Amino acid sequence: MKKLPAGLIDNSLEIFRHSTGIRAVMNGSVSRYIELPTVLREPFQVELINDKKACSCLRNDFGIHDADMMEEQFVSCRYGALDHSPDWDGEKLRSDAPVCDKIADCKGFNIVCRVPEGKNGTLSRSEYLVAQLVGEGKLDKEIASTLDIEITTVRTHLSRIRDKLCVNNRVEIAFWASTKGII
Repeated sequence: MKKLPAGLIDNSLEIFRHSTGIRAVMNGSVSRYIELPTVLREPFQVELINDKKACSCLRNDFGIHDADMMEEQFVSCRYGALDHSPDWDGEKLRSDAPVCDKIADCKGFNIVCRVPEGKNGTLSRSEYLVAQLVGEGKLDKEIASTLDIEITTVRTHLSRIRDKLCVNNRVEIAFWASTKGII
C-alpha cells in the first residue's frame, strides 16, 4: 500500500512547490502558502528570523527584500518537496532535502535549503549531486557525463560519500538518498 503525502488526511502541514507558487496541504485542503493563517506560518517565520545566514543569503544573493517574498522563497527552498513526512506536525518543523533543478549553481545551497546530515558530516554540493544521481541508478560514466567531471572524480566523491554516510556501497547510498527524499 502506498503512503499518502503528509497533510492529506491529518492535521499535519505539507509544503510543496507548484508551477504557480508555493502551496500547502492540510486536512486534504490545498491553499497558497502565503494565504495560510498566521498561526500556521509563524513557525516558519520564526525559523527564518533566527537563521541569520539564510536571511542574509536571501537578501544579498537572491536579491529579495520584501518580507513575504523572502518567507516564501525560504519555505520553498527548505520545505518545498512533496513527500510523506510532514513539514510541520503542530509541534516541530522538519525540513526537506533540497530537490530542485538549481542545486548545481544555487548560492543558497545548504544555507537556505538544508542537506541531511550524514553520520560523519554533511555532503558537499558535488557529493550531493553524485548521491542524487546514484539514487537515480546512474553508472559512474553517466554521472561523469551529466556533471561534466572525470570518472576518477566521481569515484573520489563516492568514496567521500561512503565515509560521510557510513555506508559500504552505492546501493546503500541510493537507499540513503531515497529515505531522505533526495530522489
